[in-house]
Order: sequence, then C-alpha cells, then structure tokens
Amino acid sequence: MSETSEMQEDAGSEVQIGERLRELRNQYQYSIRGLASRAGVSASLVSDIEKGKVEPSISTLKRMATALGTNITYFFSEPTLDKGRVVRAGERTPIGPASYMGGRSGMESRGIRFELASPAESEAIEAIYGRYEVGASTGDEPYTHEGEEWGMVLTGRLKVVLEDQVYFLDPGDSIWFPSTIPHRMENVASTVTEYIWIDTPKSF
Repeated sequence: MSETSEMQEDAGSEVQIGERLRELRNQYQYSIRGLASRAGVSASLVSDIEKGKVEPSISTLKRMATALGTNITYFFSEPTLDKGRVVRAGERTPIGPASYMGGRSGMESRGIRFELASPAESEAIEAIYGRYEVGASTGDEPYTHEGEEWGMVLTGRLKVVLEDQVYFLDPGDSIWFPSTIPHRMENVASTVTEYIWIDTPKSF
C-alpha cells in the first residue's frame, strides 16, 4: 500500500469515528460541552474529533464510549440495520375510533383521538395511544372483537366497563381482558385522560 493510500485510509477512519461520535451524541441530546464534561475531555477536542481534524487516542475513545454507554468498537463499526424500530411521538399515525373499535356504526367518537404507536412491521401486536377529552367515552353500547387487550393509563382517570363489572384506572394502573367480553370506556377525570393500549391480534 502506498503512503498516499495509507493517509487516505487514516483520514477516512477519523471521519468515520467523528461521524459515529456526533451521531450518538445527538441521540443522547448532549451538547459538545456536555459530552466533554461527562468524558473528562475538552470541548474543543470533541469538536475536532467530530470534524475529523484529530485522531483520538484509545484512552480518549474509551472515555467517550463510557460517557455514551457503549464501547470503542462502536466507533469503528459500520452502521447496521436497526434491531428495533422507534416510533417517535410526532410520527404516530392517527386512526379513526370507529375503525379501531371494529367499525361499529354510531359509535361516539367526539373528543377521542387514537394514534398507532406500534410500527407497521409488527406482526402480532398493535399499540394504540389514546387521548380522551373530559367526558369523552366510546359510547353507551359496549363492543366486542376477537383477541385480547392490555392497557395502561398515563394521565387522568379511565372507567372501563367489562360486561357487568366496572373498573377505575388511575395513572400507572393497567388492565387486561379478553376482547370477546363486551366492553366500553369513559374518561371520568376532570382533565384529559391518556393511555397506551395493546391489542393482539392486530386490528388493521
């Protein structure tokens, strides 16, 4: 290998390290100064590494890797396909309550918003973010469908009626039941009620 090729390879390695460092730092939402403080190095050094101006020592990389919850092999590895799938809050797909509830006609949907919180790649489960305005409900008539469901209240207070039984869920409370049981839900809080609800099998 020629001297020029070696220099190009080294430069490419430094750029990759810098890109990988900046990528992970941004995911943690650390500023350059914030990462430097955590790693015990100067902010100018972090900046120069990200720009590919400096080749960091192994000890420096170890410090930054520890601060970022990884190991130094991360900086030398090629980006791979994600093992997981993140659905950001702003990326959830709005879905109609009537569709979510098995397409029942006449279902009261005013004041209710449902968003798909699980990715399309999911084969067996479906996660729904639900938001009920004050007094909103799924209607007076209960509904049923195949499968089972589990839900957890995030804010507010949710009334869940399962046939002849009534449950009140506060933040942090969760419930599971077979979807074949007639059920309905209502926000009985003086504020908005939000929850995460999981259905299996998928309804869409």
